Amino acid sequence: MLLLKRRNVPMIMNPGIWAFLSGGRDGNERYLTTAYREIGEETSIGKESLRMLYKEKRLLKEDRKGIKWHNWLFIFHSNTRKVKLDYENSAYRWATMREIEKEINYTNIFINRKALEARIRRYLWTKKR
Repeated sequence: MLLLKRRNVPMIMNPGIWAFLSGGRDGNERYLTTAYREIGEETSIGKESLRMLYKEKRLLKEDRKGIKWHNWLFIFHSNTRKVKLDYENSAYRWATMREIEKEINYTNIFINRKALEARIRRYLWTKKR
């Protein structure tokens, strides 16, 4: 799996932390379109090099006003390992699930990291069979 190290500058979310690719929608952009655009912007991996394997809408958090924030989880397979980073990221690495689970300096953006890791592991395990 591809992890990006967020550049350690104040304007970048999660500075200095290893994270999965992420990003926000432009206006009413479709979520899948956002995923392809963000992957392209952050890694220069084009849509033609990707195959979507899995998608799921997840509750990210609920704020004090009762507003629920949702996030989409997409898992893609890439037919290339060539990565060209944008200005938001300072490094990248390809990691195994085991390495990701052991990562201490890992993104804090997910409300329930262990549940997310379990979902990814379960999906990847069923695809190997």
